[in-house]
Amino acid sequence: MPDPALQRYLAEHYISGPKSDAILKRYGDDGQKKKKRKKREGADGGGLLIQDEATVWFGEEAPAEEDEEEGVAPDFSISDVSVPSTSSKPSGWKSVRAAGPDVAQAQETPAQAPVPIKAGLMSREAIKAQREAREAQHAHETQSAEAHAAAQEAETTVYRDAQGRRINVEDEETRIRAEQLEAERKDKERKVWGQGVVQRRAKHAQQAEQQAVQEEGVVRHADDARMNDILKEQIHPDDPAKHFLTRRAGRRAVRPTYEGPPPPPNRFGIKPGYRWDGVDRSNGFERKLFLKLNANERLRAEFQAWSAEAM
Repeated sequence: MPDPALQRYLAEHYISGPKSDAILKRYGDDGQKKKKRKKREGADGGGLLIQDEATVWFGEEAPAEEDEEEGVAPDFSISDVSVPSTSSKPSGWKSVRAAGPDVAQAQETPAQAPVPIKAGLMSREAIKAQREAREAQHAHETQSAEAHAAAQEAETTVYRDAQGRRINVEDEETRIRAEQLEAERKDKERKVWGQGVVQRRAKHAQQAEQQAVQEEGVVRHADDARMNDILKEQIHPDDPAKHFLTRRAGRRAVRPTYEGPPPPPNRFGIKPGYRWDGVDRSNGFERKLFLKLNANERLRAEFQAWSAEAM
């Protein structure tokens, strides 16, 4: 059984309201009547107020404990319990200043916390209140996100071109990136078309060969048709059947030759026919070259004859 003196002391100094009256009535007040403290309307910034989460979120009051005394229904809401100040006076608190915007904001802070989920049986009103609290929280978060996005958009730097038109930085970066990709694609195509037809065919054949080898297994058996065909096509220099198994090269095509009048001479000895029709289309260098060579040869022959004439 709790100590009556302790309960009476706590009711006189630390508890107010109907609960204090109920405790004093139960354990006696020794003929001393306790002054009822007037409930102050609103919140002032002089002390600390503790409230239950249920009263904050759902607007419900904590259930009152059953009292043994008849006709007494004390209110055990935690909001009636106040923390005494450090002052030596046991009387009421002294308000230093009125509640400012900071205090109001601090009191609204718990409303922005996540809505707690209650377990167990719940009444219809409690479920409705919980749903409304979640919707209110979602609306508050949406409004905060929109305000934050609007603030960021207001702080965003605006870029304009020479004509004064507004430039979207993201669209401009996307356009520049697309141009770079297009230039890279054209460069690759230019490199591909710069190769010869034979080189491209050889490259495609090599890629097909690599793909076929990649799809094959590592193990080789005696009945592997592809491997046998590759081995059959190989020709060894010491093979005794090389002479009659080697396919003879077909007769080469004979290109047409020039059958007209004698063509003008050229220093490379090219004959008219497949590549040249025998017509001199130069600037006359070949003709002058041969005339000079012939003149030098004639002078050399004459000098040789003159030197041997005295003999």
